[in-house]
Amino acid sequence: MKKIISTIVASIFVTCLLSGQNKDSLQLYPDFQKREVQVIKQIWNTTDNAAGMGYSNVNSGSLTSLNKYYSNGDHHRVQEGSANNGLTFSTERYDRFSKKVYVRGSFAFNMNTEKDRAWSDVVNTYNSNPYIFGSSVRGDYGSQNFDLNLKVFSVKQNGLNYGFTINYHVADISRQRDPRSRTYVLDYSVIPSVTYSFNSNNSIGVNLNYRFDKEKMPGLSTVQTDPNLKYYTFSGLENAIGRIGGYRAFSRQFIGDNVGGALQYNFKNKNVNWLISIGMDAAWQETLGDKKQSPGSFNSFNYNILSNLLIQKNHYLHNFIFNIKIKDSGADEHRQNLVSSRDTLTGITTENWVTIYTYKNRFVSQTSDMNFKWDLYSLKKSNDSYNWRVGINAGYSSFSNVYYLPKSDYSAGRLVAGLSSTYVLTVKKQQKLFFEGRFNSGINTGAELNLASQTEISENILIPDLEFHKRNTAEVYGSVKYTFPLQFVKNSRLSGYAKLYGGNLFAGKANWSNFGFAIGILTL
Repeated sequence: MKKIISTIVASIFVTCLLSGQNKDSLQLYPDFQKREVQVIKQIWNTTDNAAGMGYSNVNSGSLTSLNKYYSNGDHHRVQEGSANNGLTFSTERYDRFSKKVYVRGSFAFNMNTEKDRAWSDVVNTYNSNPYIFGSSVRGDYGSQNFDLNLKVFSVKQNGLNYGFTINYHVADISRQRDPRSRTYVLDYSVIPSVTYSFNSNNSIGVNLNYRFDKEKMPGLSTVQTDPNLKYYTFSGLENAIGRIGGYRAFSRQFIGDNVGGALQYNFKNKNVNWLISIGMDAAWQETLGDKKQSPGSFNSFNYNILSNLLIQKNHYLHNFIFNIKIKDSGADEHRQNLVSSRDTLTGITTENWVTIYTYKNRFVSQTSDMNFKWDLYSLKKSNDSYNWRVGINAGYSSFSNVYYLPKSDYSAGRLVAGLSSTYVLTVKKQQKLFFEGRFNSGINTGAELNLASQTEISENILIPDLEFHKRNTAEVYGSVKYTFPLQFVKNSRLSGYAKLYGGNLFAGKANWSNFGFAIGILTL
């Protein structure tokens, strides 16, 4: 009976779609391409400065989508899973709050299952806080992520634009096999911003930001008792301690603060729109356990340089984006003693961990990412949509991790280059097919691992990871998207899309494949 009801509901839904496409053919429906071009031209949206978004607005409307995806393969790092199976719901809207105030809001929910993951029960495993923890037993991890973003910005008033951004993220990640961990994540930031226009061609901007993040794992549990089950706490590279039954009464949390800012300059005339942004922020993160126990702290300085250039001439739109991100971070390691004190009046004994010595920057991590992208759009006569797009991209990324006394180091670099294209075919009036293809190649520029000692961690994690970084890769990707008008209610103005996509990354004998489908609705 359930199958029959589902079939009837699906048939009614499809019938509504098809009938909706035949009605009111002269009615103007929202166009996905027009929205895409408007978002591209709103180049301030690629920075944290919301005030600059007032220079080039996007038409009011909402884009809502549902994406189902699946990926699997053996080209992944040891502390990552062998497959991901998930669903993402997202919605984004541009609107006018008042005559001089505009808003952009977005919400996303992701539900994911990561298969066969081990050695890490934290969110940020690599090139981050080294005081992570996990089990060598592989298991499935289920996660739920909620992301909320709000940008409020004004139009020009005496040369000044004002903006404000709020980012809010929460997550719940649970391990489905003994020892069972459950991690809670809270991450939010507030970013005030302002821009000033000297004239119609030159503008400057500045934004400040404060971010708070907390990742808490309050404890572990087991369904079955295994007398040989180990739990590991890490301190950097091959240095870790595995204790039998170490999961009992174990808890840990990371609490961090981040402050920073950025400066922007924008030049704009009839054919050129160029934005440059230079930013920096500093982060401090404490690692805390029970009774003020702390293996150490983690700090980082992050630098970001962005150049976004738009050139429009003769019905062609060029978009050049160049971005550099550098992270310089280090971890201090604490030596602590457990101190007990007894209140003679109440007889209550309290215990606290007291730091007696700190190794400054015992673990140091540096990462860099440089990316360049050029997209060429062949615009239609109206200049608000396009017929096709071609693009090239190139980039370089590297990392270096060093643990001192005794010294061990691990580093790797990778050069990436690729081509991409999109072709739009109009099937019928207001119905289109998008064909997209992409090819990327990755070349290892060097991977080295020098360890002071051979341990269980080096044999099971670091040495296999080194082989991962030594592989050269080739990636192919393709998708087909169909857009069409919808009319569920009379005089409603809706457009929908359906998309199929898939790709594969080849890395010698290893590979990683991904595929999925998505549906969405665009409203005015």
